[in-house]
Amino acid sequence: MPWLYAVVLAACGSESVEQHSRPLDLVSSQHSRLYEDDHGDAPSEATPVLPNTLITGTLDFHADEDVFSFTAQAQRYYRFDCVVDSPATGWIFYYYNAQHERSGTAVVFDPPGYGLYFKARATEAAYVSIRAPMPEIVGPYSCQITELGMDDHADTATSASPWAPGNAATGIIEYAIDTDVFSLPLQRGAFYRVRCESAAPNECQVKVTSPVGTITPPGMPTQTASFNAIHSGTYLVEVTMPWTSTPVLQSAYTLHLDLLETDDHADTLEHATALTPSSTSFTGKLSGALDQDVFTFTATQGRVYRFACDVLQGGSSGPTLLLRNAAGAIVDGSIYNQNRGTTVSVETPATGAYFVELSHGSYDGPYSCALEDLGFDDHGDSAVVATPVSLSTVLTGHLETRTDVDAFAFAVQAGRIYRFERTSGTASSILLQLRNAQGQLVQTGGYGALTYEAPESAVYTFEVRLDSSTREPGTFVIQAVDRGPDDHGNTPASATLLAPGQPVSGWLHRSEDKDVFVFQAQEQTLYQLYCTGCEVTLESPTGWVRRLHLANPARIFIDPLSTGPIYVTVNQGFTYEVLLEIVGIDDHGDDVGHATPITYPLRLMGMLESRHDVDVFAVELPAGQPRRTNSPDSWRTIQVLDPTGQPVPVDFSGGFTPQVSGVHHLLMRLEGGPYLAVPYQLLLD
Repeated sequence: MPWLYAVVLAACGSESVEQHSRPLDLVSSQHSRLYEDDHGDAPSEATPVLPNTLITGTLDFHADEDVFSFTAQAQRYYRFDCVVDSPATGWIFYYYNAQHERSGTAVVFDPPGYGLYFKARATEAAYVSIRAPMPEIVGPYSCQITELGMDDHADTATSASPWAPGNAATGIIEYAIDTDVFSLPLQRGAFYRVRCESAAPNECQVKVTSPVGTITPPGMPTQTASFNAIHSGTYLVEVTMPWTSTPVLQSAYTLHLDLLETDDHADTLEHATALTPSSTSFTGKLSGALDQDVFTFTATQGRVYRFACDVLQGGSSGPTLLLRNAAGAIVDGSIYNQNRGTTVSVETPATGAYFVELSHGSYDGPYSCALEDLGFDDHGDSAVVATPVSLSTVLTGHLETRTDVDAFAFAVQAGRIYRFERTSGTASSILLQLRNAQGQLVQTGGYGALTYEAPESAVYTFEVRLDSSTREPGTFVIQAVDRGPDDHGNTPASATLLAPGQPVSGWLHRSEDKDVFVFQAQEQTLYQLYCTGCEVTLESPTGWVRRLHLANPARIFIDPLSTGPIYVTVNQGFTYEVLLEIVGIDDHGDDVGHATPITYPLRLMGMLESRHDVDVFAVELPAGQPRRTNSPDSWRTIQVLDPTGQPVPVDFSGGFTPQVSGVHHLLMRLEGGPYLAVPYQLLLD
């Protein structure tokens, strides 16, 4: 019999250490007595008892646990419950298996509680206990282990109850902890449904496990379980009830097995349907999310094979395809393309078996597919085996697989421009790449186009492959053109001459390309420059170029300050056309050196050709005599300069008085208003 000890350490001093025999909760400095615990606290110290007999004892102290042992009979249910004299609640029952592992727990908060229910899976020693988790729960108790009877069906796979297809199986879920397991022998190649019927509110649930250990279908147990028997062998059907706080159920149930339909093609590699390449399609049927059809074929080294399926009935694409090699590794997978079928393909590195897995989510319906032998690759995949061509030409090919590369070799000459552009084909978006003689990538073209100016004379390799977006194999047609040298120079020194009235076309073959043009501008001459499909900049060694952008970027009005070259640089665009036109002559000079001589009195009609235009007039005026010219308005303004170039004040009515005798200058210009061709009348009295 175990003994209980308490050890008290004296505070700092010379007092001795004493052993005290009271429970730990009752130890004081005035008492020291030894108590005997009535029952052991662990399975190894358990008190042997018999089922259906009264068990008594005392919870001696906080955390005291009294353990009892008995021989439990296999497949029998037991209940352990107690009555405690303490008014407090919260005592705990435990069940330990033969390995002394806790396998069940019950806490009593509302006496008398339900007790602790458990089942013995074998005839062996079992252990139960009562424990006081709180100081208030101490004192005497009385308990009993009650034998409740046999379980009608075992709850493990090794002792499962046989269930023959074609018959119903019945059973009872006696307690909330009960699980009934049935073994169901089935042959592969059919779809089944297990139904469990029971009286409400205790609706039974089933879970089916395949011979290879997979749960079919995956997820939590339900009243019905539909599954595809893809393996021959024994399927395990587990019957349970939803969780309930009531431990005693005694709920009867009946199991039914329904044959839904047979499977036309196997779902595993080992039972795949063998195919022979043919241009004739074959049909099959998918039966929802549970179904997958697997096919196999023998491929010859170096040849290309394609497995292609039409758009599914009522759908927007073909089925989902997965291609595996003999080792089971994934070689290719189909890609969704709206309103298009799906394909997988392979150029076989060695003779051997390949497998195609076909599925499509929850789709239930027919499909049509074909396995084709496309022969050998039409073009090599690298510079070593590239197809030699001479430019200009048309390149055609077939990207048979998602990893296929079609390579072409051709000679380039330094300074010449080469253009490649896809014009048609069934392949999805393709990527064009150009490699130099050393195999280095020098240019990549997306959207099916590539332009390159060769810096050397050598043999280059042009590669065509699928880009990384849709990657749908198919054919291509590419125009490969030798465009010759750059059509226009890139600097003022190599500029192309622009002649008025003669359009010039061009194209920018790369983003860094600039085409430069030049014309000899004449003072007092007005020009318009048209640039269709491009953007330009203007510059001149004589200074700033006066211009107006009348339409962006199509038309530019140019009013030169002086005679000299004006350079026109095309910066953006692809193909374009440039046209220069002379639109008129400025009617009056723009500065004092080119002033128009006048006398007074004067009424003179003139035109301001643009907002940059200034018309200058020269007139001899004596000092001290008042004069009158145009009064300023919202568009036009006039300025008077004396012989020294200093402004002469002009009032709101246009009146002014020269202070110095000599040649004065009148300057007419625009203040806002229209950009072009503003007429005026010059007055001088």
